Amino acid sequence: MDKATLATIPSFTKRDWLLLAHRWVGLLGAPFLLTSILLAMSLTHTGLLNALSAAIYDSKPIPKLNLMEPVVPGSWDQALRLAKLATGKDGHVITSRDANVVDVQSFENHSHDPEVAKANPHTQLLIDTRTMSIVRIEDKTTSLVSQGHGIHAFRFFGIGWLSLATISSISLLALLITGGALAWRDRKAGRQYEMASLWHVRLGQATGVLIVVVALTTLDFEFSLFGDGDRTASHPIPVLQLSEPVRPGSIDQARHLAELAIGAAPRAVFIQGPQSLKFSEAGDGIGGKSVWVNGETMAIKRVSDWRNDRQALTFILHDGRWLGGMNAFNINDAAALGFLFLTISGVFVLLRRRH
Repeated sequence: MDKATLATIPSFTKRDWLLLAHRWVGLLGAPFLLTSILLAMSLTHTGLLNALSAAIYDSKPIPKLNLMEPVVPGSWDQALRLAKLATGKDGHVITSRDANVVDVQSFENHSHDPEVAKANPHTQLLIDTRTMSIVRIEDKTTSLVSQGHGIHAFRFFGIGWLSLATISSISLLALLITGGALAWRDRKAGRQYEMASLWHVRLGQATGVLIVVVALTTLDFEFSLFGDGDRTASHPIPVLQLSEPVRPGSIDQARHLAELAIGAAPRAVFIQGPQSLKFSEAGDGIGGKSVWVNGETMAIKRVSDWRNDRQALTFILHDGRWLGGMNAFNINDAAALGFLFLTISGVFVLLRRRH
């Protein structure tokens, strides 16, 4: 049998290793990618997830408590004290849910370490600051947001770097590289695609930049690919003076000072210690401006935003709020939809070729 005849028999044809690599990465990575796509679209819409949690789950039992002091409407100091009465622990994060309700959380150390994360209940207390009453208590069993973050940060086999996010990012980069190489090779050969294959290729080209941004920023979170940046960099610190005596340790007074500094009421505070309070315009501490205040002396230590905080910039690029914003259709949603159609069209093309 001559070489020409052998070449017509499938078992003797030269294997297309590039195509095989693209297919197998797609098949093996599909479950991780589909899960990541669902998480990407849901975790940038926490308002909807919180509302859905309230509709699906009942609150944890709410204890009957009395602050034994007059209610100061809107006070974050009192909300923090009420949360400690309910849990017996200090909360380290306060976030505004709306104009009247705050979420007090982070009673345990936050960590992606599997053993620490497993023991952390992620308790959250929703407090109506008009009456200083607890209206809802959640943990990771009754909060879809906590459950979503738990899946996103899950470590397979307890290995620190082997997370859903890491596997998905590496799969995306491998698919982009092999898919791009296949498209370039086919273009040189003048190959004409069927409609399904054409859509798959065009989607890959259209979302290529987004794939690189999402994948590299994810890997940066996991492995600090681009370093930590200067965590002391600050914009010019405004000269401000309170019109009342300093109240050491007061979250309310420090919050008022931060509002004067950035011209907007902060939506969150991260309590890293009595001398380190981080107030942010955005509830996650990333978007908008952030102000670090010494809670003992009421002196501003740092003012930052994405321009001088590399970690904030990475987050903003990663979650897509730079086009659209959180809790609205944004570039993250567009990318996730693109990835979803890429996955579906890729499976469709594979099935078509096998028949």
